[in-house]
Amino acid sequence: MKISLSWLKEFVDIPVDAQELGKKVTSIGLAVESVEPHGNDTVFELDVTTNRPDCLNHLGVAREVGAIFGTPIRSPQFKLRESTAKTSDAISVSIADPDLCGRYCGRFISGVKIGPSPDWLKQRLESVGIRSINNVADVTNYVLMELGQPLHAFDAESLHGHEIIVRRAEIGERITTLDGIERTLTPSTLVIADAQRAVALAGIMGGAETEISGKTTNVFLESAHFAPQSIRKTARSLGMNTEASYRFERGADIRMAQTACDRAATMIQELAGGEIHHGMIDVFPGKTAPVRVSLRRIRIESFLGSAVEDSVVDGIFQRLEFKFAKTSSGWDVEVPSFRVDVSVEQDLLEEIARLYGYDRFPGTLPSWRGYGSFLPGDAGERQLRDLLSNSGYSEITTYSFSDEETERRFRPDIDPVKFQNPMTEDAAILRSSLVPGILKSLHWNLNRGIHDIQFYELSKVYRKSGENRALILAATGALRTQSLHDTPRDFTFFDLKGDIENILESIGALSKLSELSTERIPPYYHPGRSARFGELAVFGEIHPEQLEALKIRQRVFLAEINVEALLSKTSMKSVQAIPRFPAIRRDFSFVLDKGTQYVAVQRMIADVGIPELTRIEPFDRMESGPFADTKYSLSLSVVYQSADRTLTDTEVEGFDRKILDILEQRLGAQLRK
Repeated sequence: MKISLSWLKEFVDIPVDAQELGKKVTSIGLAVESVEPHGNDTVFELDVTTNRPDCLNHLGVAREVGAIFGTPIRSPQFKLRESTAKTSDAISVSIADPDLCGRYCGRFISGVKIGPSPDWLKQRLESVGIRSINNVADVTNYVLMELGQPLHAFDAESLHGHEIIVRRAEIGERITTLDGIERTLTPSTLVIADAQRAVALAGIMGGAETEISGKTTNVFLESAHFAPQSIRKTARSLGMNTEASYRFERGADIRMAQTACDRAATMIQELAGGEIHHGMIDVFPGKTAPVRVSLRRIRIESFLGSAVEDSVVDGIFQRLEFKFAKTSSGWDVEVPSFRVDVSVEQDLLEEIARLYGYDRFPGTLPSWRGYGSFLPGDAGERQLRDLLSNSGYSEITTYSFSDEETERRFRPDIDPVKFQNPMTEDAAILRSSLVPGILKSLHWNLNRGIHDIQFYELSKVYRKSGENRALILAATGALRTQSLHDTPRDFTFFDLKGDIENILESIGALSKLSELSTERIPPYYHPGRSARFGELAVFGEIHPEQLEALKIRQRVFLAEINVEALLSKTSMKSVQAIPRFPAIRRDFSFVLDKGTQYVAVQRMIADVGIPELTRIEPFDRMESGPFADTKYSLSLSVVYQSADRTLTDTEVEGFDRKILDILEQRLGAQLRK
């Protein structure tokens, strides 16, 4: 938003230079991004927050400057000269949808002469980045930048039936706007229409058929107020962003419509001649009582951290043009219509803080009288994060938005949640999988020379039936790089499998390892280098075709973990004291058929049901030796330990015999000699 200093000075006296003014304005929340000379003028570039539409014009900024320095504001002075001809005889206005149009003001000006604007008007508009068009159009832009009220001028003779109707568009209705583009409308679009067709997109842009031209002699001037949500929705759906829509979708001052209409009509008469017909058309179905907000004196200290004297608060309200009455507990404040951002007590407290000075409040913490607690699953997620961090993974957060083509590549079974008015094509839906986001992160890092990566993300995924938490791990490159003491080694499938086993073991779900399988693997995984742990996790190397599509030229490993199912079906392991009694380790070397997997051996030993069995660890495997070619040797250790006694040799020998018997009976295992 550009503000001309010379223009601003017409409304308020400024006792400091431009640079100091920029600092002062920034200190109260209107960030000045630049202060640049413009001929004999100085132009400020302001970053106006979306909740302060009242500052999108010179009068609004002047109010803020006046509040800073305590100087009075001079409103624009003009004298309206009306003819005896009546506006109501020249045109009629009706509002068919008052929920979308709260007020519609109009003036009829006959006998105008369209031509170029005077130099002073051209220069003033140019200083704030607006090009000159003609005297009538320039006046509407001038008043917009002066008072913040968007206006539109129609060639009155092109309005069929000399009638204005504010209504929703009909299905398939078309209009060619001033930018020359024909647009197809929907019933959610509010239009300005005459007796036959739509002639403008309400609050956004006029139509080409009724624009002011060199042949125009009669002008109908519109000054209205439209519902912000309606303008925002239409502007987004049509991909339009105009000076008018920018203000209406943030909330214009409904009571400024009348003043701005009279101001613009007077200027048109001065610059283009003509007669202003008697009486303003003012259809005002949205008239409401002013907003009133109570402020409690005790809340100032509790909310802001320090008491503020009543006289200071009174002065701030007066400078902001807030009407107020003192009460026993504080203030009863009537908010002016241009401050659409003030509606509750906290808003008044913020006004006090910014004008009193944020730096004048001491840095104190509010007192805490409540208590906090974890949400369900929080403790488990914290433990998972610690575990993954200790395993070398770095947490990332990716965007929740995605494009449908990418999502369907990884989740073709999910009907995605689509946005009605997406900002861009590649952010048109909510993600249904964490895979695309983490692969994009890998690709971004690889392109910047970072080749050794271990990432994880614990976030939400979405579908039409709801949302849920999901966990994904990704790794590529070296697990261990070259150093003086170590040889390099790439990350492998078995490293990822070990990380998942570590997760399951840490939360007490080690028994789930028995569900390891290679069934129902998603097609984007390598078919020979992937597996799943039941319904809890699927993991493996990404298929080379997927990597080629992303232009990733090194192996990538992923693990998708159903974290909600994992945490809901298992109990978290608690910290236990170090056992007082010694552990006993026994090593075995079994000869097994080559088709027998280690997981089957582990399951058989666990099925024996020995309470004192605390750990099973394989430590060697021989594919050939003093046994048949159809056999292999598996060496493993078992650890026994009791929490309440020292185990005897007899007990341990009994445990050993049970393990040997079950392995021999069910798997045909023999001790290697």
